[in-house]
Amino acid sequence: MTPVPPEVTALAAQYLELVDEALPGQVTGLYLTGSVPLGDFRPGHSDIDGVVVTASPLLDASAVRAVHEQLPTAPAFDVTYLTAADLAAPPDAAKAVVFTLDGVFKEAPLGGPVSPVLWSELARQSLAIRTTPDLVVHDDQEALEAFTRHNLQTYWTAQLDQLETATATQPDDAPVPDWVLPWVVLGVPRLHALLATGNIISKTRAGEHALIAFPEWAPLLNRCLDHRAGKPETFTTADARSAVPYGRKVITAALEL
Repeated sequence: MTPVPPEVTALAAQYLELVDEALPGQVTGLYLTGSVPLGDFRPGHSDIDGVVVTASPLLDASAVRAVHEQLPTAPAFDVTYLTAADLAAPPDAAKAVVFTLDGVFKEAPLGGPVSPVLWSELARQSLAIRTTPDLVVHDDQEALEAFTRHNLQTYWTAQLDQLETATATQPDDAPVPDWVLPWVVLGVPRLHALLATGNIISKTRAGEHALIAFPEWAPLLNRCLDHRAGKPETFTTADARSAVPYGRKVITAALEL
């Protein structure tokens, strides 16, 4: 079992205490997804991601909004509120959902983070802090892979286009925020790895996967892995420019799988 970092344990306990007082009996489950169950949580950098299972839909979200306003801002506590009935069926991105992103409370009229990825994460590799009895999660590999291909063709392709435009006129030695390159360089191969292996993996594992699949990019990959491991690393516009053809190659290779 993956050990839970102490700051994660403390924040989850604080959340459950607050939400049980605000809405007694409403929160039947709390499952952590993302970096914590994958063993890739980085204190000071990683968010706490998860799913809160509620006994009934949140028709009035004001009480949980007040709960989230009492939580620390770091690490961000990013959860999606769903019922057991929601999770037993295919994800419905057209349905309104309550969630937090970067610790900010949101109510989305169209799905928010609802996707086959979240369902599969919950079904396969979540860590239960509070367990919902007899919970069944709809896990559809075909839908997961179709969503991943669409995400590569739309979201990630657009992100690389924006990065290329943003760096086109900047000096090679101009600094870029230190999170940008690791986010791109380790993020895109997570989707390649999913299509290649069928599994959702961490950003660190994705970097290791890319070192094997795309060894010509090893220097950039190793620097991004060092940054994720907490080592001091700075990146420049020249690095960002090199990440664009790298990202496009990973996307092309993934879509051919």
